[in-house]
Amino acid sequence: MMPCYIERMKNGDTMFICGDLGAHCAAEHCAAVSGYLCDYPVGEGLTCDLPLCASHAYEVAPNLHYCPAHLLMWNAFREHGGEKPPTNPRGPAQRWADANAGS
Repeated sequence: MMPCYIERMKNGDTMFICGDLGAHCAAEHCAAVSGYLCDYPVGEGLTCDLPLCASHAYEVAPNLHYCPAHLLMWNAFREHGGEKPPTNPRGPAQRWADANAGS
């Protein structure tokens, strides 16, 4: 069976796309194509890697995206005296994902 995706247009319309375009966005109630992975560090050099669409990938620094849950954690950290975000641990792989988002 062919997977289908739901894309929300900027004008409020909905578009359905069918075909194997990769993972669906893992954000709650979203079925869009993912073009990003959450870069939030989870320890031992690993990142969250939750697949995200452009609407749910929050860029906290150049080429560094957090999922909605980790964005809340990041904002709480900053509000309590935290500093700037870490650099992107995946480098070229994330840049490739960013460049291919939405294509």
